[in-house]
Amino acid sequence: MAQDDERRKVACGEHGPQPATFVCRHLAESLNTGARVGYHCSAESPDNPRPDAWCDACEDRRLACGGDWTGESEAFAGVTLLCGLCYDRARAANI
Repeated sequence: MAQDDERRKVACGEHGPQPATFVCRHLAESLNTGARVGYHCSAESPDNPRPDAWCDACEDRRLACGGDWTGESEAFAGVTLLCGLCYDRARAANI
């Protein structure tokens, strides 16, 4: 495995070593609460099947900030690290 691939891994307590992904805190919290918060993401591609993702509330905040990720919208999102399999669960539960 290439060194870049190793840096993009996270050690998940549930799933072991997995690809690292980034989501808003609300999507991450939904895994524990079962709340449905919606799902939005940057463009998916074969090279990035798990793009950065965020919930409906974060999308509303991003749009209120002119459609860009600003300091305010990023602070609201509270970007959180998830393993790839946790990401897949959060996406499936919130689409």
